[in-house]
Amino acid sequence: MKFKEFKGAKTLSLASLLSLQNLTLANELKNQDFVYISCFEDEVLGSENLIRCEIGSISYVLALLCKYCLDFSKFESDVKEYFDELDEGFLSGECNIGEEEFEDLAIFMKDCENMIIDSTFFSHPDSKMIFECLNLLNLNTIVADSKIKEIKTYGNLDELKELESFDGSVVFGLVGDSRELVGSSSFAIAAKIKDGDEVKIKANGLDIERKFRLNSSMKGTVAIFKHSQINGYNFKVAKISNLG
Repeated sequence: MKFKEFKGAKTLSLASLLSLQNLTLANELKNQDFVYISCFEDEVLGSENLIRCEIGSISYVLALLCKYCLDFSKFESDVKEYFDELDEGFLSGECNIGEEEFEDLAIFMKDCENMIIDSTFFSHPDSKMIFECLNLLNLNTIVADSKIKEIKTYGNLDELKELESFDGSVVFGLVGDSRELVGSSSFAIAAKIKDGDEVKIKANGLDIERKFRLNSSMKGTVAIFKHSQINGYNFKVAKISNLG
C-alpha cells in the first residue's frame, strides 16, 4: 500500500500523540471534521473528539474497524468469513472501545477520506496485520512522522496476536533530542519520583538517564521521553530508578 499527503477532508487519526509527532498536521487536522483514537489525550486536539484506547491495542482497533466498516460484497468470501469469526466482544473489551462506539465510527467512516497513522505502527508486534487492515480500509493514509512512501501487503489475514501486557510504569519513546522524561502526577506517584529527579529508565532495548519533569496538564500513567533511536516498539514497560 502507498502512503499519501494529507488533504483537507474528514479524517480519522490513529497517531499516538500527533501534536508531538507532527504539530503542523495536528493544527491542520483541527480545522477538519475529525475523530482520533489514542491512549493519550492530545493537548492540541483536546478531549471532545477523542476515543481512548488501551496501549498497544491498535491491531484490535483496526480489525474491528474493518469488521464494522467494510462492504464485504466487494471482497472475496474468505475476507468476510475472517471478520465474521472475530470475537468482537473480546476484542472490544481488550482495546477498551465499546461496540456502540464502533457502530458510531462506522457511520463516521462512511464519508471519511483520510487516515493518519505514525511510525509506531511499523514496530508494533502485529504490524503485518495492522497494514493488512489498513490496506482493506483503503483510505488516503498519511504517516505523520515518517517519509516512508510504501509498504508491501500480501492480502493474507492471519490470526491476531495477543496484546502485550502494559502493567506497571509505561514510557513512550519518540526520536528526538531531550534529556527529559515528561509525565503526569499519576505517573510520578506510581514510579515514586517527583519533579526534577534524575532517574534511570530501563526497559527492553532501553537503558538511559533522564530528568523527570512533571506536566500537570498530562493525564494517564504513560511518560514520554526522546532518544536518538528507538529500538523496538515505542511503548515500553520500564523500571524507573531514582538516582538521587
